[in-house]
Amino acid sequence: MREFRVIAGALTLGGLIWLLAGCSNQSQETAASPPPDSGTAIQPLEPPLPAPQAEPAPDPNSQKPTPTAQTPDDFPLPIYKGFKITNTLRTQTDGFNGIQVEIVGDAPLQAVSDFYEAEFNTRGLTVRKLAQKTAQGEEALVLGQSDTITAGISATREKNQTRVVLSWSEKK
Repeated sequence: MREFRVIAGALTLGGLIWLLAGCSNQSQETAASPPPDSGTAIQPLEPPLPAPQAEPAPDPNSQKPTPTAQTPDDFPLPIYKGFKITNTLRTQTDGFNGIQVEIVGDAPLQAVSDFYEAEFNTRGLTVRKLAQKTAQGEEALVLGQSDTITAGISATREKNQTRVVLSWSEKK
């Protein structure tokens, strides 16, 4: 029995020495040591990212609007002279039937907002206005309202282009 204890103790002592010897050969990874270059189960090797490429220069002709819609026959506001219609949308909300028409052209923002303010006034709408300069250009809002009509324009001017969304909503 004594021999068994000696062999078991030797094995245990030998196992401990082997364990300590194995640990002494391992190096600990610290924050200063870089991760391995090859993939591991924890950190797979990822292919290198391609070199960044410059975006192609925008085609100046591609930014010009092309007419995509005609003014609806029942749209009560005139289209500002020289502007092209780019989009039309109909809405129905809470008993109001609405039409929005987007137009684009080259005119001073103040002239466009004054034109539609006059249109709202001739229709007896109460008018409110807001205009401001932005880093990109200018913005203007003109709102007209009565008991049965809500109308407005939202206009922006950047460089030599003015974009206007005309809205007309009427309670039926």
